[in-house]
Formats: sequence, C-alpha cells, structure tokens
Amino acid sequence: MHVDIAGRVENLSLPITQPYIPVFECIVNSLESIDESARKGGRIDVYFHRDDRQGRLIDSGDDYLGAVRDVTIVDNGGGFSDINAKAFFVSDSTRKAAKGNKGVGRFTWLKVFEKATIESVYNQGDERYRRSFEFRKSEEGVENETLDLCKAGEVKTTVKLLNIRSEYQKHFPKSLDTLAQKIIDHLVIYFLSPGCPEVWIHDDEHEPVNLNEYFRAEADTRATEHKFAVGKHELNAVIVRFDSSLNRRHTVSYCANKREVISWGVGTRVPDFKTRFVDEAGKSFVFKTYVFGQYLDSRVDSSRTQLVLSGEDELELDDELSRPQLDTAVTDVVKNAAAPYMTTLREEKRRNIETLVANKAPQYRFMLSERYGQYIDRISPNVSDDQLDIELYKVQKDIELAHREQARQIDSLPLDGQRNSEAYKHLREQFLREENELGQAALARYVVHRRTILELLDKALETQDDGRYVKEEAVHSIIFPMRASSDDVDFDRQNLWVIDERLAYHWYLGSDLPMSRLKAVNSDENDEPDIVVFNSAKVFAEAKRSFNSAVIVEFKRPERNEYPSTDEDPVEQVIRYARKLRDSKAKTDEGRTIEVAESTPFYAYIVCTLTPRIRDIALNRDFMVTPDGAGYFRFHTQLNCYIEILSYDKMLDDAKKRNRAFFEKLQIPML
Repeated sequence: MHVDIAGRVENLSLPITQPYIPVFECIVNSLESIDESARKGGRIDVYFHRDDRQGRLIDSGDDYLGAVRDVTIVDNGGGFSDINAKAFFVSDSTRKAAKGNKGVGRFTWLKVFEKATIESVYNQGDERYRRSFEFRKSEEGVENETLDLCKAGEVKTTVKLLNIRSEYQKHFPKSLDTLAQKIIDHLVIYFLSPGCPEVWIHDDEHEPVNLNEYFRAEADTRATEHKFAVGKHELNAVIVRFDSSLNRRHTVSYCANKREVISWGVGTRVPDFKTRFVDEAGKSFVFKTYVFGQYLDSRVDSSRTQLVLSGEDELELDDELSRPQLDTAVTDVVKNAAAPYMTTLREEKRRNIETLVANKAPQYRFMLSERYGQYIDRISPNVSDDQLDIELYKVQKDIELAHREQARQIDSLPLDGQRNSEAYKHLREQFLREENELGQAALARYVVHRRTILELLDKALETQDDGRYVKEEAVHSIIFPMRASSDDVDFDRQNLWVIDERLAYHWYLGSDLPMSRLKAVNSDENDEPDIVVFNSAKVFAEAKRSFNSAVIVEFKRPERNEYPSTDEDPVEQVIRYARKLRDSKAKTDEGRTIEVAESTPFYAYIVCTLTPRIRDIALNRDFMVTPDGAGYFRFHTQLNCYIEILSYDKMLDDAKKRNRAFFEKLQIPML
C-alpha cells in the first residue's frame, strides 16, 4: 500500500502552541540511537538558529532575541543504517513499538517545518557509509537520497529542521533557558537515568548549555519517587524540586514512554500551590511532578500531545481511569510530599487572617474556627489585605449557601421518628450554631460599615490644605446621596443613623429633589429640602394609611456665618418646608392619595457650625440650649414640629458615643 506523505502530514493533529514537539522527537531518536549502539561517551548537540531577517538590538537582552527559524540536531549514535533507514521510510513503522514509539514522530517535523535534511555517517559491517536525503511534504516524502562509502568521516547523524512555519514560529520559545527547561520537562526520566548521554543546546547569542549539568545543579539530588495506585492501575510519580526562578509554578506532567505529554498547574486545584515554597534556609522553590505508568503509555495519542482518558461525565469502567480520578489521586500525592511546606504557608495565612480580623474585618472572626478550615484552604497565600478581604467575603458567601442547603435538608425531613433521632438533633444544633455565627458576622459587617462612615465624616470635617472647610455637599453625600430617593439607593448607602437612629428605617426618603418630584407628596412646589423622610404607621384598614412622622434635614456649609436674606435663614427654610409638606397630600405605595394628619409630628434637623450668626438666629427665635451646650432646640406648636440645631461635631460625637459599645464588643480600634 502506497502512503501519500503530504496527506499523512496534513491529517496529523499538532497544536500550534507545541512547536517544539519535532525537536523533542529528534532528541529521543538520538537518545535511543546512542543506547542501541552501546556507545560510551554519547553526545547530542542541538543548535537553534535565529531568523536574521527579523533583526534585533545589540545587547538588548533576551526580550529582543530573534525568533528561531531552523534547528539542527547532531548525535554520535548508530545512525541511519539500512535497518534504521528502512524503518524511517515506512509510515507508522512498528520497529520501535516495544519502546512506545508510534512511528509517526518524523511527520511532526514537516508539520512544523517546511523540510528536513538528514546526513548520517555510520558503520555497517566492516564498512563506513554516508547516507543523505531530504524529507519533504510531498507525495513520496524522501527525495534526493545518496549512499556512499565514507573512509574518513566521523560517525554522526545530523538532522536539520528548516524554515519553521509562521503559525508555529510565534509560539516557539526564544530564550535558551526556556528551551532548556522545556527539554528537561519533556525528558526528565532520561536525565534521571544513569548513563544519560550529554545533551548540549546552542544558539547564535549565548554560551552553550550542558543540560545534564543544568539538571544536576538544579534538581537531580532533590528527586523523590512515590508509587501509588488509582483503581487497579499502578503509577509512579517522580517529584523534583527546582530552585531556579524560571520555574514559577508547581506543575504535574503526565508522561508516556518516558516523555511528557500534558501538564497542569497544581495551583488550579490547591491554592496553597499558587506561590513558591520556602525551605528552612529561606530558599524558594517549586515542585514539578512527573507521573509514569503502563496505563499512561497505552493511552497516549499518535502526536504525543494528548492522553485518551474518559471525562468526568463519561461512564467509568472498571479497567478505565477518568481524568478527574487521575488528577485527584496525583493531587493527594503532591500534597503529602509538600505537607511540611504547606503547614508553614497555612500558619502564615492564618496569622494574616487573624491580623485582618483584629484590625479591619471582625465579621470574619467566626471563620477562624477549625470547622471552616476547608473553606480557608481555598484562599491563596501571600495575598494583599484588600485581596484577602475579597477572598474571605467569597468564602462567607459559600458558607451561607451551604447553610441554606442544610436548612432545606432539615425542612425536608419527614415528621416522624427521624426528627427525634440523635443525628437530626446534631444536625439541628450545628445549623443553629452556624445561624448564630452568620448572624453575628452580618452584624459585625454592618458595625464595621458604620465605623468607616464615621471615619469618612471625621476626615470630611477637617480643614483642607488651603485652610478652608468642605462644602455641605461632601457631608450630605456621605449621609445620603444627593438628588436621589430611597427607591434609588441601596440600604448600605443610607447613613441617616448618624443623625438619628430612628431614621435608619423609613417608608420613603427624598434627597435634594424638588417637592414636585417627591414620590410621597402631591405638590407643584420646587423648593428642595436637603433630606425629607417619611415614616409609615401600621395599616389599620385597607384604605386608610397615615405617617408616623416626617423628618426634614438641612445641611449648611461648615463655618458658614452669612445668611443675608430670610429665604436663606435655615430655621425659616425648614419651617417653610414643613408647612408646604403639611399642606400637600401624600400618596400610598400604590399611588392612592391620603391626607397628612394634623397630629402627624414633624422633626427638623439643621446641621451646621454654631457660628455667631447661627446662635443669634437661634436666640431670636426663642430656641433653648441643649444640655451639653452643643446645640439648640424648639417645638413649633402650630406645625407640630420639633426643630433642632446641632453642630457637625455634636452630630459626629453623638454617633460615636452611640456606637462605641459595638466597636468595643467587636474589639476593633476606636476612632
């Protein structure tokens, strides 16, 4: 049967992200050739030739290295003798099937490069020969073959992979260090084996690198072997420690027939592996794990880029391994090997969480219980405080979801003897304990929110660099966003409790909106009170509804002393607002009109600096001084309206005093 080489290459699947596969195939061929020849002093040289057409800056570092265009591999193995040449010329040859060879590796050469040239000087019988030919993506594949006697030539084989295809070139590593690591990762078992031939890599820019020495210096003495089983299948994991900063990730490589096939980062499954470990001497490193076994040898595809394993949702047979099964088993092996270093990381992570809880986020204190250790394990170590806060928030949401699911399970139990069982009692006790913890966490989060708001207010009331005070809008926006209503603003952004705790809950609120736009009021007026709050009473009849109270808040710029007209007099302003609101008609949620009862009390707060002008206004209007001397109050009988003038400092100090007990209970720093 004739094989069309061009068609064979075209149908070969090789991802463009793995352009170095042909180089690996050549190196393995060289290693096997040296092994078969039983030659001592075996050596392989790999030359990476850069694309001169792209140019580069002189002494500009590896970032500006030219892209690799050609690769030359030279070895002193047995060479292309008649038997080896015959196997090469036959597609899908089985000559090396016992070693796991698929007989298709050379086709990857033509998948990535335009052509290859081979020249081999070898001994056969008592004679020495030179064989040369080209390997192209053509119907025949092998072209221009020559075979001659060679009296003086050195025994060696040279394979040149020429003119890398552009789609693969952009994914081919440029740095010699990166190439060294790629080759070692792919062939680590060869480098761990005694008597491994010397492998050197070269380029046009740097000194040659001896990969055997590179590997010995980096990891050879730090390799440990771990045998384990998954189902009926025996596997072997070789875990190697790498100190070089080039190795940034802890990885697992699945290998077949001594070669890496696929790899994945352990940090994707175990967050503690997202950072380098540190030993007793303070030296950082990563673990690279290489997994081997006959089962994996039998599951590699022809291009050596994939393992044919069943997926998570596929039917699992007794003799088959799924990828999730394999990943889980290997993860356990790696975690056990890294346990001493993970313990150190987790202790440091716990200290970081404890510090954050003590200083900034007491709402997460309950997570420090051992009961939630599995959740904390999901958090990456060595993250910033801000990122740690985010991760803990995610963990809390996961705990809350699990808690709700537990509640659903409890409610679904039948009303029979099961609800009297010890298991049910234990489940319910655990649920109630978690319910209490989550409730405390929610309260703690809200108290921390309050502390933050008070800190912002404290800062806003300080003088600016130019000696001026902020405008009232700055304070106003902290307490409640301007030009908005309670329908527009989340509860967490409504901080009316700073003025009065009773204002934290209300039926409707409008901020800096003309009265004509207040949803709760029928009015054509365009006066804009800073804040208007309506508190709803209980509904005693289907069609009747009234307000418990209405509240008006007016802010004035800190240190403002000039109020030249009656319209700007803050007391006159709130009285005018109260009168207009009382004369207007209110609406229910459904838009039905109701009257504001004469008995509905109004409360008005004027927040300002107690300047001489404000004090004059208060005294002229018969206001009383508050017991602490930090404000004024008066009751307007006709409007049934209590009016209070209070300073910004009093507003802030009173809010701090009301919340001080909460701060102390949560053990968070006082303001």
